[in-house]
Amino acid sequence: MTLSTEQLSPDDWRRICDALRYLGRDLHHRSFSVTAERRELLWREMDQCLALADRLSRAQADPADQEG
Repeated sequence: MTLSTEQLSPDDWRRICDALRYLGRDLHHRSFSVTAERRELLWREMDQCLALADRLSRAQADPADQEG
């Protein structure tokens, strides 16, 4: 299935960002019960989820960012 970004409403984008942030928080909570090595991997993934959510939020706030 291919979905173009034009098919997503602002509410869809908000839900995607919220889901990424929720996933980041979940990874953080899970990190307390694992080894230090695994914790580092979870934190790295958490950082990536949160960064992507921020990038998507900024892109939706300023549509000119999406063009360039």
